[in-house]
Amino acid sequence: MNVLDALAASSAGLTSAQLARQCGISTSTCALVLGELERGGWVARYDDRRYGLGSGLFGLVRGLRNQFPLLDQGRAALVNLHESLAAGCSMSRIDDDHLTVIDSVGHASDGEHAVGQRFPIDPPFGLVAMAWRDDAAVDGWLRGVTPRLTRADIDRYRQVLADVRERGYGAWTFDDEHASLHDRVAGILASLEPTTTVARQLTNLMTMVTLRSITSTLEKDLPATEFVVLPIFGRTGQPEHQIEIHIRRPDALTLGQLNTALANAQNELTPGASAR
Repeated sequence: MNVLDALAASSAGLTSAQLARQCGISTSTCALVLGELERGGWVARYDDRRYGLGSGLFGLVRGLRNQFPLLDQGRAALVNLHESLAAGCSMSRIDDDHLTVIDSVGHASDGEHAVGQRFPIDPPFGLVAMAWRDDAAVDGWLRGVTPRLTRADIDRYRQVLADVRERGYGAWTFDDEHASLHDRVAGILASLEPTTTVARQLTNLMTMVTLRSITSTLEKDLPATEFVVLPIFGRTGQPEHQIEIHIRRPDALTLGQLNTALANAQNELTPGASAR
């Protein structure tokens, strides 16, 4: 799987020696793995001894399209949002305890919106995903967060959930008072190279501290908007996907333009999400 991931991330292909180094395996093991993958058509060997993904993966692509019907429609919607809002856009599938990025337009391929990356559904990441759940589900969700939320935190998140339901989507900005602290912690994490679990927990905590919902005050706070999250509803009437939109030039955007672009995307994708 690491070999396939490495090849998927390389448009020019990689040699066996490069793959071995990148995947942390011996050259002999890498040669055996590549030989097996090549026999199955999952990788192809080029004339210059580099390897790339093979045509044997087309069957998996077809299976993914069957199981994730928004892959094709979602790409068109993301491109339209990217062009109309001058924004970086990504789409995530909503699962029970995490969000998985399934496509991205306008973001760096190795950034925090990389396809396949997972985010916990803990606040604030899952606020749009949970906004239409019943009271019992929301209460269990808020009380199950680690570290435990204070009573004030729970009340604040409940208000954000209500704001998201009323507007139909969520909008956030980074609190200026804590933005520099967030940047410093990010720098420390990069220099210390902690374990993935520790880095994720610290990043989540800092995001919870620095993010401020402006969903209910967009009429006056649109110029400060950092990103918007749009739910895509499925057959159950609950959000099954969501689109994260990083607004780069909010000062050049009107609320009417934003609402129109979001409504177009939602109308385009909701039937596809329901047709399974």
